[in-house]
Amino acid sequence: MNTEPVHEDLCPLCDQPLTPIPSVVVRSNVPYPTRTDYLPHCDSCTSDPLNAQKWYDAMNARDES
Repeated sequence: MNTEPVHEDLCPLCDQPLTPIPSVVVRSNVPYPTRTDYLPHCDSCTSDPLNAQKWYDAMNARDES
């Protein structure tokens, strides 16, 4: 699986490329992950306390549209 960010995946706040981070989903009470999702993440925006809430709001708005 390719986990490199796509060229169109830019941070809505700072226009830096987003980094995919793994998010494992375990289903049916099995001891192994049934699926691994990759969520977009911007290190510069989420590490800045002033921009962190703006980042989460922007990503939620992006997912809803």
